[in-house]
Amino acid sequence: MTKIKACLFDMGKVLVHFSHDVMLEQMAAVCGCEAAELKTLLFDSGLLLEYERGLHDEPQMHSNLETALKRQLDRLQLEDAAARIFEPNEEMIPLLLELRDAGIPLVLLSNTSRIHFEFIRNSFSILEHFDHFILSYEVQALKPDPAIYAHAVQAAGVSAEECFFTDDIMENIIAARACGIQAHLFEDAVQIRKVLHGLGLPISE
Repeated sequence: MTKIKACLFDMGKVLVHFSHDVMLEQMAAVCGCEAAELKTLLFDSGLLLEYERGLHDEPQMHSNLETALKRQLDRLQLEDAAARIFEPNEEMIPLLLELRDAGIPLVLLSNTSRIHFEFIRNSFSILEHFDHFILSYEVQALKPDPAIYAHAVQAAGVSAEECFFTDDIMENIIAARACGIQAHLFEDAVQIRKVLHGLGLPISE
């Protein structure tokens, strides 16, 4: 098996915990509507995925919601309600530190939005350990699109076969493997540490 020379990590449910249900409830409180209505507007319609793909910016999303709900909305309150849903996965930090100490480049590979990424980066220290950030809204591609994996491999500066990737969604793991990346489904910090140790990385088991 090819030696791992760079590690790629998903963000949500890997590096940070979050709940879309909490997001919908908080946004609904700002909007004065039901969470189920926002779920239809954002998730069922595909609008949120378009936003994370970089097809809409924040003013456009704000305008879209105002038009759909037929009311004026405070944009700053709305963005805060949408973003204040994260907590760091503290168990991952020692692993990231060991990988950094071993000289392994770390690349964040995430389907995310500007407000979510900036909230996490400004609120917690966990992203300080990363060398590169491949963000769906910047590269205008979402996992499992092969294009976003190509961006991540390029950022890592090694071949796809020399990259390790973990994500909590199996579809994204399968797509990464199809690109030649050594990808493993994330369960928790203990499990992924064992996987990395088994792949020969110089970290404790």
